[in-house]
Amino acid sequence: MSATHQYFPLFGLPVSFEVDQDELTRRYRELQKSVHPDRYAHAGEREKMLAMSEAARINDAYQTLRDPVKRARYLLELSGGKWQDEQTIADPEFLMAQLELREELEEATDADDLDALEALADRIAKQQQSQEKILAREFSDVDQLHLVNGKREIQKLMFYRKLREETERAISAVMDQL
Repeated sequence: MSATHQYFPLFGLPVSFEVDQDELTRRYRELQKSVHPDRYAHAGEREKMLAMSEAARINDAYQTLRDPVKRARYLLELSGGKWQDEQTIADPEFLMAQLELREELEEATDADDLDALEALADRIAKQQQSQEKILAREFSDVDQLHLVNGKREIQKLMFYRKLREETERAISAVMDQL
């Protein structure tokens, strides 16, 4: 990836998984303000197009850096790794944990058991937070990043996120019935 496409320098941030979200948002607003269409109202078409292109790049960079999964995938790519969405996890212990959580969700959903769903959502939220810490440790030194481990930890976080969303939808569905 070329230096011109690197998002961290765009925001003046060090290349790291740990990102000061307040600083990121502050810099995002400054950068978007600098390319706002009102500033180019009297400019030529080429300048307007360049400003729009830069605004899109700033937005992509912001969306990538503010999201832990997208940020980790970006760091993985900066380190020479290649992300593929269809990758699977070769971790039997985690696969078993996934199956158990999915079964628990299915049973609670089928029984419309709001208490069980809320307890499951709390546990998944804690596992998601724990996984984000693991991801932060794995990506703490991008130069020493083990690509296989990095991919595996990203996939785990993606699983917890998706399962949490499914659990929250199940909770909403049960509450709609009340």
